Amino acid sequence: MARPQNQKNTNAPVGARRVQKRTVIGEMQILTATGEIFNHVDQGLPMWSGHGDRNVTVDIVFSAPFAAPPAVSLGLTGIDSAHDQNLRIRLITRNVTATGFSIECSTWHDTHIASAEVSWQAIGAAETRTAADMIPKP
Repeated sequence: MARPQNQKNTNAPVGARRVQKRTVIGEMQILTATGEIFNHVDQGLPMWSGHGDRNVTVDIVFSAPFAAPPAVSLGLTGIDSAHDQNLRIRLITRNVTATGFSIECSTWHDTHIASAEVSWQAIGAAETRTAADMIPKP
């Protein structure tokens, strides 16, 4: 089996730049965002022009931290792919912490994906701070 072609998305993808919406319910918070996580067609990058196992990983930093790692769900909201091969795509959350997580989008065999858009939602206990925590320390 061929070695996977991995790409860490170092350009700030649209999904990472999108404003996160925060909803607070009691001691819980919900953060959500939607955006394109990669676009490989114009640059001839692996998800569009490669073969075999390939993936793109995008790091997301929460706009407001959680007290503990939250539950994170992903949804595919848009895709642009070649029509002459089967469509194969997998979205996985990785490294979920109180301050962020990673989205891994992968494909395999002869599938060619030009771009993908993802919506995500994180739900968990909001980080609580006391008034004393907000006073600058000398």
